[in-house]
Amino acid sequence: MIDTHTHLYLPDYGDDKCAVVDRALSCGVSMMVLPGVDADSIGSIKELHELRPDATAMCAGLHPTEIKPENWREHFEKIEAELRSSRDSYVAVGEMGLDLYWEQYKLMLQMEAAEAQLDLADELNLPAVIHCREAMPQMLDLMRARKGRLPNLVFHCYSGSADDVSRLRTLEPDVKFGIGGVVTFKKSSLPEILPLIGVDHILLETDAPWLAPVPMRGKQNESAYIPYIATKVAQELRMTVEEIDLRTSEAARKFFRL
Repeated sequence: MIDTHTHLYLPDYGDDKCAVVDRALSCGVSMMVLPGVDADSIGSIKELHELRPDATAMCAGLHPTEIKPENWREHFEKIEAELRSSRDSYVAVGEMGLDLYWEQYKLMLQMEAAEAQLDLADELNLPAVIHCREAMPQMLDLMRARKGRLPNLVFHCYSGSADDVSRLRTLEPDVKFGIGGVVTFKKSSLPEILPLIGVDHILLETDAPWLAPVPMRGKQNESAYIPYIATKVAQELRMTVEEIDLRTSEAARKFFRL
């Protein structure tokens, strides 16, 4: 199995970062994709990747909630320089996008940063990892305005509606949907949307250390919990866990060129 979105490089996991990677490997997780959140996260991501190069893949990006009016361009320029100088070491730009849950007043700054990162991803021929929370109408407007200038996209931790799935599938690039622990939550609407998404457009993820799946909900999340997510997806799509592993892993390898 492949965890396509996990922040195992964060200090939440203590000094022995390899331990959490090794736990995932022992649970059948073969690869963990590490998304960046700002320029400062690049060093931690590279450090973990150097320790476990065969089990991790790197991304670099500027998360919308990390955008500060006084220095977001400085962070972006450092991220851009890193991606340009080490293009072959990275599998995606991100995570990036729009978040109006916390900081609605920053919409214009977030839009500007998202445009800059989509431009970079398109130029470098890298996919983009999209964070979109309470901002789907604005995100769709942004994507439609960029017709012909969009990289392949994964909407990480997808939380939109069935109608949003249909709208996103009309975009020109390949669009994937990151499905994580939320799919196991009792009140989640994701299970009924999974058939519309289709197994070949699903990428499994944890978004660790957040959103641990049932039965680990309330604990610190980690990549070792991906099998719980795969099991729930398999149940809803009436497939075996082995089939879900095969199809989602194949989609992840193709999307990120792993």
